[in-house]
Amino acid sequence: MKPTVDAVASEHSDSLIIARLDIDENPKTVSEYGVRAIPMYIVFQDGEVVAQIVGGMPKATLVERIFDALE
Repeated sequence: MKPTVDAVASEHSDSLIIARLDIDENPKTVSEYGVRAIPMYIVFQDGEVVAQIVGGMPKATLVERIFDALE
């Protein structure tokens, strides 16, 4: 998924901030957000979680789900 996430970050850098978290080095954060599957994408808007997207998917689907969550 790294190439897909990198492409989304690059193509939408004007409207999104994409960050990665190493789950092995950040178990407290993993627990705080209830991460139970990898990959998991957490979409924030104004500091609040608006969606959690789980599983691998094509880039177009990921982008669609992110922007749907932000509407």
